[in-house]
Amino acid sequence: MSRVEEKPDYRFITREAEAVVAVKSLESEQIIGLDTETYWEPRESHSYVSLVQIAPREGEVLVFDLLELDAELLRPLVDSPSITMAAHNARFDEAMLAGTGLKPIAFVDTLRLARSALRLPSYSLAGVSAHLFGIELDKSYQKSNWRRRPLTKGQLDYAALDAHIALHVYEELTAILNERGKLDAALRSATLVPATEKSDEARPRRRRAPAIPLRPLTDDEKQVVKALKRWRFEKAQAEHLPAYMICPDRTLEHLAIEMPRELEALLAINGLGPSRVERYGREILEALNQFMKNRQV
Repeated sequence: MSRVEEKPDYRFITREAEAVVAVKSLESEQIIGLDTETYWEPRESHSYVSLVQIAPREGEVLVFDLLELDAELLRPLVDSPSITMAAHNARFDEAMLAGTGLKPIAFVDTLRLARSALRLPSYSLAGVSAHLFGIELDKSYQKSNWRRRPLTKGQLDYAALDAHIALHVYEELTAILNERGKLDAALRSATLVPATEKSDEARPRRRRAPAIPLRPLTDDEKQVVKALKRWRFEKAQAEHLPAYMICPDRTLEHLAIEMPRELEALLAINGLGPSRVERYGREILEALNQFMKNRQV
């Protein structure tokens, strides 16, 4: 495998003919790194995919512009059971791609692999990348305007790098786990069950494993929880719902411990699935960000 590049080569694809050729060139790949960039449409209260970035083991990262291209063009890759797609917090990317009409089949979540292989204060892609490769990812672009065109070079650089890093994180973590004899179990845990299988009512349901206890909160984390409870109270009042239906206390405590900075990271929080992240994710991040700003005043 090629070495990890802080600025990998990439190609920004906006034309259908070029996209068809690019997808065809990847159909023999066994593993690819994948990431998406999304934007929020407030009038529809819905998130949409702006970019899909795909990193093969060799060659340039391909950045597909889904504001110009039909997501259907990516079906030979995304819907293929023979091409493993490595993504960090893959449940978010799976949900976003499913929203375009695709049926992702072979996602492996590098966040779950990282939790199996490493002991880190943060399992975000930035945290894992810094630990494994000494590469500091600038996540400020994650909150930039991905609906705007033209995109800046900085945005495209950022987008391509995330997919490139996700692939290398997969390769590095699977090597670590293989050396420890834990790879098979970790891959079973990190491989997402396709949505079509999850919705199969004929399949017997397994009992949900009990949640892993959270550690005791620090004094600062307790203050974060208070701030989040204020946000939750206002949201519950506005939506005429019990507070626990917005976010249960355990979710707020987990948020205070992890202090996520991006939407994808919210999916690793206990009690925050794709629907809650889509509905409340940006407000949660804003509440956390506002807390940090108030502390600095």
